[in-house]
Amino acid sequence: MAENNQEINHPSLLSFDRKLETSDGLMYGGNWGNDLNADDTWQPVCITKRQNRSTQSAHGTDDAKKSQPNPVSSDSDDANLPHDKDTLKLKFTLRIIGNIGSPYACNDPGFEQAIVEKVQEFKSNQGFETLAFRYAYNIANGRFLWRNRVCAEKIKISVNFEGLEKPLYFDAYNYSLNDFSKSANCETLKILANKIQTGLEGDSNSFVLLEINAYVKLGTGQHVFPSQEMNMGEKKKVLFELDKTAAMHNVKIGNAIRTIDDWYGNAEFPIAVEPFGAVTQRGEAYRRNKAEGDLYSLMLDWVNGKTVDKDQQAYVVANLIRGGVFSRESEKGEK
Repeated sequence: MAENNQEINHPSLLSFDRKLETSDGLMYGGNWGNDLNADDTWQPVCITKRQNRSTQSAHGTDDAKKSQPNPVSSDSDDANLPHDKDTLKLKFTLRIIGNIGSPYACNDPGFEQAIVEKVQEFKSNQGFETLAFRYAYNIANGRFLWRNRVCAEKIKISVNFEGLEKPLYFDAYNYSLNDFSKSANCETLKILANKIQTGLEGDSNSFVLLEINAYVKLGTGQHVFPSQEMNMGEKKKVLFELDKTAAMHNVKIGNAIRTIDDWYGNAEFPIAVEPFGAVTQRGEAYRRNKAEGDLYSLMLDWVNGKTVDKDQQAYVVANLIRGGVFSRESEKGEK
């Protein structure tokens, strides 16, 4: 609490560095029977152009246009495995950075002191074990593959970091997308979670780097799904590529890894950690206000010494790990 029991307000300038830094993910094609970690057996997945003709199918289309070809469907990007390759490889790195809770920018020293103290209390009382475990779980289950995960015959995840004699391997189907308790006692998963926890508990000069490869057996020549560019103002589909290789955005991979919030009201499945619990694919926000436990209400209650239960504290800390600009809108005349 502030001096003289004065209530701490939300700063008009407040931001936190992201603590889970993911690289973009590069996509390659190979065969399941190959040595999965031998890079020379994998070739880049290329983006190709499709010149297709299709029918009009949008609701509300004028009757006169319903028999005409759909111009939106032409000249769009596509990506497939080569016709002699049956397995997708997605390769990326994840850097876990410490110094959790210290703002990058804050124009209210009282708030900054309070939030740093609360995160230190969190670290001492319950620690980063639960958060680290959930991040590890979303690596093990291959959630970051998104649509590439659907109906795959086999999925193997490989994780390597300094100090390991050989990579950690996970069968993604042994780990649920909706229940963090399935296979929770797996020793390999515990090793990964402990390493992530070490990174989160570090100081501003330390970090942990993970090298992650996912192998997905889909079938020869099958569709794969790189990230799609926003391509504002254009209706054709444009897929993301790096160095002539199909790729996934680091933000999309990071969103999957931080899909750990099942602490919101009447939760049916975990959602990505967001200040208002927004899930744009569903057009829903599960933490819209104070009654539903939005970040700003919980954070202010916490720094002002009000009761915030352990799960909601973990949610607040997970948002600080997420990082971003959390500033309050300045009042007129405020600097």
